Amino acid sequence: AMAGVQSDQSAPSLQKLRKVIKEAFSNFDKIGNNTVQPDEVGTIMRYLGQFPSESDLKDTIIPELLDEEPNREGLVTFDAFEKVMLRNMMDRVYDPDDSETLLAAFRVLDPEGRGYIDSNLMHEHLSSGEGKAASDAFRDREMSDFVEYAKDRESADSSRIYYEDYVAKLTADIEKHLEHLYQDARGSGVG
Repeated sequence: AMAGVQSDQSAPSLQKLRKVIKEAFSNFDKIGNNTVQPDEVGTIMRYLGQFPSESDLKDTIIPELLDEEPNREGLVTFDAFEKVMLRNMMDRVYDPDDSETLLAAFRVLDPEGRGYIDSNLMHEHLSSGEGKAASDAFRDREMSDFVEYAKDRESADSSRIYYEDYVAKLTADIEKHLEHLYQDARGSGVG
């Protein structure tokens, strides 16, 4: 058998990756001049199923994109974005953490092993120093989205975050989103 083939048959083809990257970029390219603002790079990457931390973005990704094709306006060009994204996506550099990694991060906040975290504690932890790694992943806006999303809809006590359900839901949502993304890209080459 050819080396590496069996290990990852689900990997999208280069052509499909290009298409998906182009579509994602176009969503944010308001004027249609093949550039986006640097602060939109993180959002586009997350849309593509890549989850860099804020410090990755600030220290590595954005400087690299701007170096790739410097321009007076300090905008990120599509060519630079495509080149860097293709490499990151092929190497799976910023693939989402698997559910085990996420669960481990939550368990730190649940030393008694109750299976849930108090949402106020969560806010505190993420905005405090020791939650640096986690808070890197969440900005304030995302933080409140996260808490809303993770709260147990069913229970009357909405201050509890049942993180195992949350992680399962999040992982499933990301997978579903990526599946749609790539399915749409499979469509006809119109546009």
